[in-house]
Amino acid sequence: MIENKRKLEFLKEFLDTVEQKANVVGSRQTPFLQEVLPYINVNDEPALIYYAKRDLKLQINGYLYFEDTDVLNLYVVDYEPLFTNDSIPVVNMTTIKEVANRAKRFFTNVDSIFKAADKSMEILDLIKLIRSNRNEIEEVNIFVVSSKFYFTNKPIDLSIPGIETVNVHVWDMDRVYKLSEAEQGIRDFEIQFEDEYNSIIQLMHITNRTGNGLIDCYIGAIPALLLAKLYDDWGPKLVERNVRSFLQARGGTNKGIRDTLKDSEQRELFFAYNNGISSVAKSGEIVQIGNSSLYEIKSLTSWQIVNGGQTTASIHQAYKNGIDLEGVNVQTKLTILNTGEVNNVPNVDRHDLEDQLITKISEYANTQNKINKSDLLANTRFMSDIEKLSRNTWIPSFDNSKEESKWYFERARGQYMVDISRRSKGKEQTAFKKMYPKENVITKVELAKYFMSWEGYPHVSSKGGEEAFKKFMDLNSQYWKQSLNTNDNGEVTKPIQDISNNFYKELIARRLINAYVAKIVDGMKLKGYRANVIYYTVAMLGHLYRDSIMLIDVWNKQELSEKWEGIIRIIASNALNYLRESAGDQNVTQWAKKQDCWDGFIKESAAVLGELV
Repeated sequence: MIENKRKLEFLKEFLDTVEQKANVVGSRQTPFLQEVLPYINVNDEPALIYYAKRDLKLQINGYLYFEDTDVLNLYVVDYEPLFTNDSIPVVNMTTIKEVANRAKRFFTNVDSIFKAADKSMEILDLIKLIRSNRNEIEEVNIFVVSSKFYFTNKPIDLSIPGIETVNVHVWDMDRVYKLSEAEQGIRDFEIQFEDEYNSIIQLMHITNRTGNGLIDCYIGAIPALLLAKLYDDWGPKLVERNVRSFLQARGGTNKGIRDTLKDSEQRELFFAYNNGISSVAKSGEIVQIGNSSLYEIKSLTSWQIVNGGQTTASIHQAYKNGIDLEGVNVQTKLTILNTGEVNNVPNVDRHDLEDQLITKISEYANTQNKINKSDLLANTRFMSDIEKLSRNTWIPSFDNSKEESKWYFERARGQYMVDISRRSKGKEQTAFKKMYPKENVITKVELAKYFMSWEGYPHVSSKGGEEAFKKFMDLNSQYWKQSLNTNDNGEVTKPIQDISNNFYKELIARRLINAYVAKIVDGMKLKGYRANVIYYTVAMLGHLYRDSIMLIDVWNKQELSEKWEGIIRIIASNALNYLRESAGDQNVTQWAKKQDCWDGFIKESAAVLGELV
């Protein structure tokens, strides 16, 4: 089967990347989790730790606490690198539940773990966090991250004494693969409401007397039971264009949805309480009912829910839990994209127009939840220009030999592996990997974190890729967003600037500096908070010595001079001590995300560290 072959090729490339990183850091689980995390749309970045007791069946690989909502995310890894070349490695529900239980047991046994002797500072941070907030935590999300394929849609039920809501979210390689495919472009598929589900959706057409007829809009309702069945059959494919892809049924909004559906007396009020879904489709069999404004939706091509992923997931969960959805309706807005009929619109590419329309519809429809900027802004001219420069700019050679390799900027998640799969096995793939070595792949959120650290925002980098990317785009808005300037003649639109080749080279130079610092920090074997120490070390190095470190020179040499090694060691050691001591009773990783932490580091250490040269 062609699809299975593509999945196996994707898995092999994915795990090969993990194994390469594992050879450097000496472990597999953390590099694997790091590779999967960009696919999980979480607004903050979890602290990566490792604690496992096989005899007690305890394991934890990361955590993230949301103080404002009293929600705790726990991450636990199921990693198995070995599989036969001709069969997809599959994990069953029993195994997934057991892996999830390892994280649950960690949570429920924190008191006994606290008394044990062999604990790192980072583990102690999590233990103290759970012990001090145990009565406030309302929801625990356990993320099981597996290197295998999980083909069961049934929800995994787990409970923790004293915790109101416990969700188990499975992030397997099938889910990662589908997300990667979705980022590269949606394949057309057709849903037959009448023939396959014995159901017809009736919606009202909204007349549009202006514009070029690029869209047709319909509003009305869809039966909740039908929506649940559709999601059960089509799964994440329905929300591939949702800017918060694969949203989990969690949080206060979804708790309200579930509670309303459970209560037979409240169920009829669901339509009034819930904002419903917004969706788009390329086309469909849509028939007018008489001369009215009502239309029957019999089928749709490439139907996508661009807002309402949480509503859909919550309704589906209620359906799987046996809750009666008969008579429950969901508000629905359907937009048909008539992008195939753009003859009257000059110089318009149909596919580009479709992406632009869906992006805008997604952005403006998603107002009740934070939108991931990295998803919305992936198609900006700025990101496209960086991508083009990465494909056209050779890495300097150092022995007068022919330049052979380039950096690969991954504008969309999984783009590198998809690029490989598009090429024939053998010489063609080998030539591509030689030109774009795997170690030279850099994602947009990684680029943002490296940029923010060097520019003096280590607290932003510590918050994770999404926050770093948002700030990165704000600081470089002149390259992708028009602005208004006010002068004596009134408001004048300032045009978008072009990025230069040197701008691109200096972006990569920041990555090279970060990698050099990371290598030194790893060699020092410091105890804990690796990511935060690296961000703060890079930031202090830039704060104190940017006039002595020319980014374009770093690009030309593809590394930072070894003369900085001793200085970086001193700064890194100082950064770790400062983070631990200045945090006081606070969680160190949470403290590192605050502006006050960075300001304090400058105030306390900059004067001394500035005299190292």
